This record gives sequence, structure tokens and C-alpha cells, in this order.
Amino acid sequence: MSLAGSQLMRPQAWVDAVSRDNPKAGPQGLAEILWPLVAEIGFVRAWLKERLERMAHHPADLPGGYADPVLQSLVMLDDGRVHLSLVMLSAAESLVRKAGGDGGAQTVDFGDGTTRVRFLVADDLVVQRHWLASEEGRARARSDPPFKVEPGLDLTLDNASEALRFTHVGADVVMIRLAARNSSARQAVECDARSGAVLRIRQAQSHEGRARMTVSLLRSLGIGAAIAVIRDCMPQWPPHLRWHGVMEAIAIDSRAGFALLESLVRNDPDLGVRDQAAQLRDTLLARHPELGDGV
Repeated sequence: MSLAGSQLMRPQAWVDAVSRDNPKAGPQGLAEILWPLVAEIGFVRAWLKERLERMAHHPADLPGGYADPVLQSLVMLDDGRVHLSLVMLSAAESLVRKAGGDGGAQTVDFGDGTTRVRFLVADDLVVQRHWLASEEGRARARSDPPFKVEPGLDLTLDNASEALRFTHVGADVVMIRLAARNSSARQAVECDARSGAVLRIRQAQSHEGRARMTVSLLRSLGIGAAIAVIRDCMPQWPPHLRWHGVMEAIAIDSRAGFALLESLVRNDPDLGVRDQAAQLRDTLLARHPELGDGV
């Protein structure tokens, strides 16, 4: 799908077609295809006009997104590889929040993937770039001096080590945001914006966190059917989640779980998981030789 061809299609149809016609493109590749056009204010205006026309006939046809009093977004594309959205910041609501004693977010998050932002409307906006560094083996956030944003500014952030914080919103802001995901990222870091200290480390992939929590809940409830769920899902799970699933399976049913452990030893594509599984298998067999019967 070429940029020239995009002129012959409605904006949303073009965005959808780019995603559909490039199923093998990675997140970064797809982002590079989309960005040259979607970051232009003319394309964004055409996309908004199209949405308004649809809403005139179907009032409930509002694209999904995120909304709180300060920040609102409308999703243009989210296909699992990239997330493209139009983002609006309300200056009035930002002022109300500060007047209420909340000076805005005092934390910065470092997550997965890459984010590109273009500021389409930014008449009175100050931002600050934060970056994650390692000092004596410890993670800590540092910051550059705040700077005023001019309309048209294009920024690229490596989310694992860079983050952007809005320190002053004196007039409404409109920007286009394109996030290319990195499914291999394992953790996200949350830091205090002022001191730079790490406040929390969490899993980067929220769906993996939900899967982990669900499996643990099934184990705590003693639901034996979870064994089949774990076995069927393991081929699609990353190494750490496969290991967690087998540990929970052993806790639910020692024999059935041991069979899954044996499958890790024999077939897991990750060498580290195979070695770890082999060590645990040998330890369990030494203590409970009956587990090996029939495996």
C-alpha cells in the first residue's frame, strides 16, 4: 500500500489496509510505513472528518480510546503490533487538577517498544525528557531540563530507557502517537520523577501478567481442568510463563504436572528452561520416585 494509493481511499480504510496488507511486518516496520502520512495534520483532519460523518449516521460510532478529564485519545489502529492514536490534552482540566492539589503525574514509566509523537497543536506546552540509567548496578531515572514544544515537533522515544512528562499545559494540545510494541520485553520500570528512585518493577506485557494471575488463581482454587489449559497454552507462552504454568500445574496435580515438566525437559525451545526443568525433575524423582511411573 503506497502513500499515493492512500489518496484514493478514506483515511481509516487506508490505515486498516496497511495493517492488513503487511501481516509479516514487525512493529517497527509497520510503524515506518504508517508514520510519514498519519503524522501529517491534513491526514488527521481527514480522518476526523470521516469519523464525524460516520457518527452523523451512527451516533454511537465513536472509536475506542482512553479518557480522563485531562487526557483523551481516539484509537486509529491497534493490531497488536502497533497502536496509533490521536491524543488531546485539556489545558483547563490540567489547571483544575493542579488547583486541587494534584500537580500532575510525579512518576515516569519506562516500558516496552518505541513511541513516536508529533505535536500537531502545541501553543503553550513544556515537556521534560527522562531517561533510565544504571548507576553502580542500580537503575535510576535522570532528566533533561524542561523545554517548550513547538507545533510540528517530532520525537522518538525508546520506551525502555526514555520517557516524556508534561510539566506545563497552558493551552490545549493535540498530538499523534504511534507506539510500536516489543513483545520480548519482560519488565517495565516506574520511577519517581523528582528523585529518580525506582518505585516499582512490573511485567511489561499486561496480557502475560493476566495469564500468570489467572493460572495462579486456578491453582489456588484447586481446579484440575487448569492442567489442560496450561498444556494447550504453553506453546504460545514466553519461557518465564511456561515455567510458571508448569510450577502451578505440579501444585494442582503432581503427576499431571510432572508430565508437563518432563515435556519442558524434552521439548522446550529455551535452553535455560530445559536445564532448569531437568534439575527440578531430578530433584523430584530423588524424593518421589513414583512420579516417574508411566511418564
